[in-house]
Amino acid sequence: MMYPSDDTKSATEKAMALLLHKDRTRHELKSRLEAAGFDSESVEFAISYVDSFNYLDDLRYAETYIRYHFRSRSRREITEKLKSKGVSDEDIREGFDSVLAAKREEGADTDPEIESIEALLNKRLKGRALSELTYEEKQKQMRYLSGKGYPADKIRKMILLD
Repeated sequence: MMYPSDDTKSATEKAMALLLHKDRTRHELKSRLEAAGFDSESVEFAISYVDSFNYLDDLRYAETYIRYHFRSRSRREITEKLKSKGVSDEDIREGFDSVLAAKREEGADTDPEIESIEALLNKRLKGRALSELTYEEKQKQMRYLSGKGYPADKIRKMILLD
């Protein structure tokens, strides 16, 4: 392969090395290459080069991230984190749709956010039942879950109706 310059070749090699360790978004890779001191032309060449081999795919990144973090984080928290990594709203939405469809195919009949709330509560309550909690303790748990980004209707469903 002919590279326009030595700097472009170095940027491409750096991009390949960065992607070797873990998946990254287009935005993350661009930021890392720019931080390494490569000029914008070299960065763009390196990104288009790795993209031509499908090494860079924001939708795949979003799906993987969502699948891994949906057990312990709210939809809002995951969305905010993906946006901070430069993933588009469309890729985030498609990622959630894909992960939720896969869960339905696996036979999961409950909402993953409800499962996540339940897991967090079990961890925080250390074996205590929700029915043992006082009104104030339930309010404290509701504030905690709300701060984590879970929807109020799902929090109430889990804490007050349990």
